[in-house]
Amino acid sequence: MKQVGIFVRFICSGILMLGTQGLEQPNLSATSPPPPPTTGTPKGNSTPGTTRPEATCKQTNKPLTALNANNGNDFTASPYPSFWFYVPYTQDDVKHADFLLLDGQEHKTIYHTAIKLAAKPGLIEITLPTNSQNLLDPNQNYRWYLMVNCYASRTDEPDIVVDGWIQRKIVDGDRWQNLQTDRSQKLIFYTKNNLWYDAVNDVAELHFQYPNDAGIQATWNNLLKQLNKESVAQEPFIGSIMLSTQE
Repeated sequence: MKQVGIFVRFICSGILMLGTQGLEQPNLSATSPPPPPTTGTPKGNSTPGTTRPEATCKQTNKPLTALNANNGNDFTASPYPSFWFYVPYTQDDVKHADFLLLDGQEHKTIYHTAIKLAAKPGLIEITLPTNSQNLLDPNQNYRWYLMVNCYASRTDEPDIVVDGWIQRKIVDGDRWQNLQTDRSQKLIFYTKNNLWYDAVNDVAELHFQYPNDAGIQATWNNLLKQLNKESVAQEPFIGSIMLSTQE
């Protein structure tokens, strides 16, 4: 808990700011995400349109939402990263939901899982299984999709889709080990270097582990505000069940 307290003081004192370039020599900007570098990730659609006009999912107050930056700088330091989503549907609304990760050319399936949703809307986490088939190679772009098909649909095509990109960056081993002992410095490092998937995952874990800690909740709200996802900051973690995988 001592490290958690230090973590909160660092972030709430305004050090949590956005980075501009890759991992080597980041510059800071306190206002908005930077223009993407040529080696960055393309933009995706972190909130959906529908794949066809007659989409039949129920109307919701908040859309299906991916918790990523979607600014051309969506990186991870993890070979098996986690992806976080707000899902406004329940298991009674959705016939099937699928998460799909492809290579950058969308020729090869890296990971595919069907998802059973919970009995209420909320946040879900999808983590790549730790095996060589799913490992992300460094400095390569990967495309992901979360696809939802609702019960009223008359076809097997997805009604609602969000999509995005991810690229793995290598962090020096000694530096990485040092970061593991200091959560505050690790999060600052993530945000300076556009490791948004890791920043979201680390803060989400704290957010749900310490729901009564005002400082941690402020950190969570601040991070999602930077990502323009503050509308889902108060949503519960509902979990999900990975029904099957296809690689």
